[in-house]
Amino acid sequence: MVEQLASAAALPTAGWEALLGPEDAFQSPRWLAVQERTGATTLRYLIQRRAGTAVAGLVTAWADESVPWLLARPDTLLEHARADGLDRAERCGAGEPPSALLPALVCGGRHLGRTRVVTGPGAGRDDVEALVAAAERLAAERGAASVCFPHVDVRDADLVTLLGGRGYDWHTSAQYCWLPVPTGGFDAYLAGMSQHRRRRVRLERRAVAEAGVEVGLQPLVAALAPRLGELDAMLLAKYGNPADPARSAEVLTGIAEMMGDDALVSLARRDGEVIGFGLVLRSRAQGEEQWFGHRAGFDYSAQGHLPLYYVVLYYCVLEAAAAAGVRVLHAGIGSTDAKLARGCEASEQRSFLLRLPKPVPVPRLAGTANPASLRATLRTPGALR
Repeated sequence: MVEQLASAAALPTAGWEALLGPEDAFQSPRWLAVQERTGATTLRYLIQRRAGTAVAGLVTAWADESVPWLLARPDTLLEHARADGLDRAERCGAGEPPSALLPALVCGGRHLGRTRVVTGPGAGRDDVEALVAAAERLAAERGAASVCFPHVDVRDADLVTLLGGRGYDWHTSAQYCWLPVPTGGFDAYLAGMSQHRRRRVRLERRAVAEAGVEVGLQPLVAALAPRLGELDAMLLAKYGNPADPARSAEVLTGIAEMMGDDALVSLARRDGEVIGFGLVLRSRAQGEEQWFGHRAGFDYSAQGHLPLYYVVLYYCVLEAAAAAGVRVLHAGIGSTDAKLARGCEASEQRSFLLRLPKPVPVPRLAGTANPASLRATLRTPGALR
């Protein structure tokens, strides 16, 4: 039986957390509560139960042209893939503009990388398929043009096969990167590099230190949000994304308040002023701690030619992770070549798309309610709005 929940606050008592693995930081109840507060859309949570016990779960989010998360939206994700010449992007949806995919139901979480159905140890293929089918019904009832799983990892072979069998088209969407943390810490990390790369890393760290920039990791607190919001907006604007410092500060405040000590920030300061940051989230599911890079920002006028990005997001965080006994840093999507050059591993992500039939208008007399629409509303009181 598939149950639909309308709030992340209901997930802990519904058995959701037992479905999460160490790599599911962005599907934790606390992070989903952040998205409810800051995501500018409606989320619904589908849970498959057997004998009353939750065995699998699926996050869904409504996406139309108003939502700002462009790399988890099927239309802009397809446009990006076509611009980058990614596999199957040109043939996927050929003959239709990407805008025809909206509105869409985005499934598996709207985070960038590792879109998936969360499953407990007792889950089988039928349980996952029941959730996918429920999401498709929800999308059709809401009037969606498509269903999208934006970043399915090719290593998730069961989900890849299942979606293909249900008629989903797909295109490559990104490469997802992660960095294994050696047990010997930063020295062992350097030892695993070529002599040329070791020299480059040492020069990068020395340049930052000689410029009077101090870099360190600390908990994220709301008092930092206004300045970090400015830096976040600077990075977004640099790459052509919608940028609003006040909005970024609001998001960071929500993260600080809801994530508590599971939100860390790597800060670069010069003369007391923050000129760069990287946000790291901690997952401690199933007794295993892993760290996830989430967002970053830099004051480019203050940074100049300093290699702050790598010092802030890699070297500082890696040292702290090794000291904490963490064995995996998740670097996410984007800048794949640079990440691979610094020791990351990568896996292909695919956007799976199912186009839904357009609703057939039901003739009705002037001045009367549309009975089909009314039945749908009565049937799904928790439908996305």
